[in-house]
Amino acid sequence: MKITLLTPPPLDGRKVADRVAGCAYGLYPIPNIFELTMASVLENGGHDVRYVNFPVDGVENEEAFSGFLDTDDSDLYAFYTVNLTRETDRTAARMIHARRAAHVVFYGPSPSYNPDEFIIDSSCHVVRGEPELSFAELASGLEKGTPAVAPAGVTMILNGEIVHGAERQLIEDLDSLPFPARKLIKRDRYNNPKLGLKPFTAVLGSRNCPFQCVYCVPCSLSFARELEHRRHHEGKKPPVRKRSPENVGEEFEMLAREGYRSAVFLDDQFIWDEEHTVEMCRRIAPTGIIWGCATRADFVTDTIVAEMKKAGCRFMDIGAESFDQRILDDVNKNLKVDTIRNAIGIIRKNGIDVKLNILVGCSALETKETIRANKRMIAKLKVDQVMYNIANPFPGTKLYEIAKRDGWFVEGDYRPSDVQKEAIIRLPNLEPDELVNEVRRANFAFFFKPGFVLKRVARFRSLSDFIDAFRALRKKLSRKV
Repeated sequence: MKITLLTPPPLDGRKVADRVAGCAYGLYPIPNIFELTMASVLENGGHDVRYVNFPVDGVENEEAFSGFLDTDDSDLYAFYTVNLTRETDRTAARMIHARRAAHVVFYGPSPSYNPDEFIIDSSCHVVRGEPELSFAELASGLEKGTPAVAPAGVTMILNGEIVHGAERQLIEDLDSLPFPARKLIKRDRYNNPKLGLKPFTAVLGSRNCPFQCVYCVPCSLSFARELEHRRHHEGKKPPVRKRSPENVGEEFEMLAREGYRSAVFLDDQFIWDEEHTVEMCRRIAPTGIIWGCATRADFVTDTIVAEMKKAGCRFMDIGAESFDQRILDDVNKNLKVDTIRNAIGIIRKNGIDVKLNILVGCSALETKETIRANKRMIAKLKVDQVMYNIANPFPGTKLYEIAKRDGWFVEGDYRPSDVQKEAIIRLPNLEPDELVNEVRRANFAFFFKPGFVLKRVARFRSLSDFIDAFRALRKKLSRKV
């Protein structure tokens, strides 16, 4: 079967969305290794797989996409769909079926949350949750004809009715999965300004996180996995699965042979325990690849961070969200402000950059003063980077239930928004425009500090590095939605 993993240009009048994190519009492109792992699995099943990404190729107009569809002859098109791309991907499916009777498969968090919404016709199918095994079984079945029953983890039309296949058991051994099919992408199109060195890629060492933060939209693969698991297990989160340090080390060795120079871990939580993390770092270190990751502050220890530094770690993202303890408790962060401060000190002492993620408006307790107090604390802690986002209660999160119950949504319900520039909620003490303005002021206060500017400029290794970073910053600070 000829299968095309397809990322269309925006067809909904909005910007290009990031499908990896899945909760924002992209500042810079990251290889979607969730799709590329799926590609490897399908190739191993004997299918002819292509990867076509219009936004990464710099093509963002409907005319070019229509021209592609007019001449393409794939048997199956697959869309990795997040909430921000729901309308674009469904429109693209309709455009396909206006031309030919090819199969369309939707997978990712948005179709996992509401599969019926994506069954546009009998040639549309949804792979829910963790996709690899379900998609592979579906593709093999479709190649032989219409399956008699819906495979586990699949929603489809059978005998004129929407049928939801049984729960697909989670993959126990992540080492059994093939490495992502990076050969399918144009690797020079991807970058990460925090690392600078190209070629750049992404790696995933684990799936999911056990914590219960009310606002959390984890990486898009974890979110899809979580939504499906909670449906069958009384709202409980799925268990964490980790690749072995040996398997991660093998992938880094392969990346080094292929000339990759930098990578980012997409794990919701990179540090688990000292033995596992230290062993993984010791296997990464000989490859010479520099990298970054995200982790909770309460897993940070001096021993672990020292090993991460020796292994090439250049930055760590800390999900602080707020320095107001009342807000942290209200959103079920299960973290103390002092723990965040201590973790920042350990990371900086070991010579690794600290990036803080601050989520504005995730609690009814948020006020202008709590936002401004965060800004003062960040200046005092002298972190290297910060990302302020405005809370957007995603369907499937506890925060969404709270926002619906308490009437926070300005338009009555969720809609896709740019979390850097739009607020779709009204809090007891903050209007939507106040949330937007406070985030904008906080961003300008941080990114135009002389110290930040001088430090970043000194790190650029080439003109192209500077241009990549400038473009990302311009997107972040622009008023344009």
